[in-house]
Amino acid sequence: MGRRKRKQTSYRRVKKLPKIFTCPSCGEKSVKVKDIKKGGGFATVKCGHCGLEKEVLINSISEPVDAFGDFIDIYYADQELQRLERRVNKLKQKEEFGELAFAYSILADLSKVKAAQLLEEDDVDMDEVNEWKMRSEKYKRLEKDALLKLETEELEHGIQTDDDSLFSEHDESDIKKEREIEDVFEDPGFLEF
Repeated sequence: MGRRKRKQTSYRRVKKLPKIFTCPSCGEKSVKVKDIKKGGGFATVKCGHCGLEKEVLINSISEPVDAFGDFIDIYYADQELQRLERRVNKLKQKEEFGELAFAYSILADLSKVKAAQLLEEDDVDMDEVNEWKMRSEKYKRLEKDALLKLETEELEHGIQTDDDSLFSEHDESDIKKEREIEDVFEDPGFLEF
């Protein structure tokens, strides 16, 4: 007589969110997020190797990954500003007003972040803080101008995009635009996951 075979159960590993991250300054995997579960609106992101420390704004559903992401955005804000300013010049030449408005929006947000960073320093230079705030307002104005130019261009060509048409399928107007390799690397969302 034969034995009954048991059904083999396979266990699926559940992936967990990381709690220790790589430091952008020293490259060591030693960055931890503290005070995230306390009721406050700030979390402390600190590297145990080089001592780099920053407080970031969080909300009630934030995880350590979210706080680390905000920390990285703040750390690389200067490089992002320079890259976006180069991209803006290219977009102006090509007259791509939709992408230009998006780039101006990101530049305005980064300028606000830079002003907030300067306010946190020990010896605050209010002239520099005000300069970054004025820069943010300038980028907001330029964003509005680019959106107006986009609308007038669309009206001239008989194309009007509203919220419904942006998210619907278009069979007739599926035009594939050839992209150059520089445009791919200059794209603001290229490395976002």
